[in-house]
Amino acid sequence: MTDLLHVDLTRATVTREPLSAELEPLGGHGLTSAIVNQEVNPEADPLGPGNVLVIAPGIFAGTSVPNGGRLSVGGKSPLTGGIKEANSGGSAARALAELGLRGLKVTGQAEELSVLVVTADGGTLVPAPELTGLGSFATVDKLWAQYGDKVSLICCGPAGEMGARASAVLVTTSDHYMRAAARGGLGAVMGSKKLKAIVVDGAGGPGVTVADPVALKAASKALATGIHSHPAMAALEALGSAFLVNVTQSIGCLATKNFSAGTWESAPAITGERMVEIISSRPNGAVKHSCMKGCIINCSQVYTDDAGEVITSGVEFETIGLMGSNCHIDDLDAIARLDHLCDDLGLDTMDIGAGMGVAMEGGLLEWGDGAGAFAMLAKLTEGDENARMLADGCVATGKRLGVARVPAVKGQSFAAYDPRVLKGTGTTYITSPQGADHTCGNALPSPANPSYDAGSPEGQAQMSEFLQCYFAAIDSLGMCLFATLPALDMPELQAEFVKAAAAITGRELGEDYLIKMGDQIIRQERDFNRRAGFTEKDDRPPAFIAEEPVLPSGNRYDVPEADLDAMFTS
Repeated sequence: MTDLLHVDLTRATVTREPLSAELEPLGGHGLTSAIVNQEVNPEADPLGPGNVLVIAPGIFAGTSVPNGGRLSVGGKSPLTGGIKEANSGGSAARALAELGLRGLKVTGQAEELSVLVVTADGGTLVPAPELTGLGSFATVDKLWAQYGDKVSLICCGPAGEMGARASAVLVTTSDHYMRAAARGGLGAVMGSKKLKAIVVDGAGGPGVTVADPVALKAASKALATGIHSHPAMAALEALGSAFLVNVTQSIGCLATKNFSAGTWESAPAITGERMVEIISSRPNGAVKHSCMKGCIINCSQVYTDDAGEVITSGVEFETIGLMGSNCHIDDLDAIARLDHLCDDLGLDTMDIGAGMGVAMEGGLLEWGDGAGAFAMLAKLTEGDENARMLADGCVATGKRLGVARVPAVKGQSFAAYDPRVLKGTGTTYITSPQGADHTCGNALPSPANPSYDAGSPEGQAQMSEFLQCYFAAIDSLGMCLFATLPALDMPELQAEFVKAAAAITGRELGEDYLIKMGDQIIRQERDFNRRAGFTEKDDRPPAFIAEEPVLPSGNRYDVPEADLDAMFTS
């Protein structure tokens, strides 16, 4: 798996190219950012022909490593103006790996809306004007009918076609549900290139060449055993990521009423426990679901209505927190329907949920009005200006409505964790090149690390710097974030990640492989942003988290600016 498929939309050509020696060791996040850093002018228009869209499976894709099938999508973000990587589950990473491809590099812009078809014979661009303006679900149904229901699909929705800055790239699962590489507006980059969808048929491909199958099998077994042994995995298996509603509520950092509080009296209505009760009471639902082959956690779910019709799969904690407690919406059905609508339009539920909270604070919507939020957003394809405001994210919403409390850094919304209580996570929001993205380094308290005080201003820069490196490397391997959390408490598992990567690539990798690779990625991304015009002023918190105490703790974000400025300088 050492080749790259270069799709030049301007010239309508598709060529298979070997990776350069510099890029060959990379996968996933590391590969997307390296190519963007090399080939995109940092001052380029993110929605112009000079941007590059890179889609890359991780190093573990197509192998026996558990939970190793994540797909990275990269480019210059129209939301932040900086470098961006977003990643997703689904079946496309494995399908690309089966074809012996390390990634797709999409350059230029097509003259008309097109579909890229990737098979063992190469790639073909097919004009597809009939897909113009179609929602994601109608798009994939048409493509499965045309190309067979075994292919993996990647697409943008109508939001991406119209250049909405909170647009997502959607990826299908093998059982025909939808997942999203949601953050940073990369769906708008795909749409700007007039690339509606990518069809990936892995049949007949050479598969992944593994240098040492015996060593890989041993490492995979050790990882599966270690991951399952961690107590948090039982909660994920039973409740999905929604188990975090009670966790964040208990420590006072659950995003509530546009980040004006850290707890909510109605939180029990949106917990993982409540979701399981609802799903279990209805036909055709599933409280456990896997978004990709090789998953050993099954933390997703299939959420149905009273008649057994699927509403969505799956409802994650970030969606529940930002569309639920953050907006005072205590109806999981309403949240699930908003999740489905965002998938169909091709939007990031996180920035949309944060934008809804800002719109409620600005008086455009009533607190708790899930039906009103749905009705407003559903008008996006009709050209409604309020829907378009939401689709451009929470910062655009705040600017238009004159709202001061906007939970974002570098143009991208916070996750559902309040940064005044989890100050290491807040430091990641503030200093990550990606904008406010918890997946770049979420610093959660753990019994395995009792000396770490998540609420202290001290030591947070060091914690965030380590985690940013760790998770950039994990995304390069293609690992699910949840499956790598145990390795933070059980360092011996980190060694197994290194052994697995060495077994696949045949390279001798040192014990510092993960952090060294992650550090290189982050420094490269910071350099891109610097050349794009970012300064230390962009690594600063929004004023409200430094000035307003969050209840009930009374915490403010008070990590010293000198600590922020010292990150990644040594």
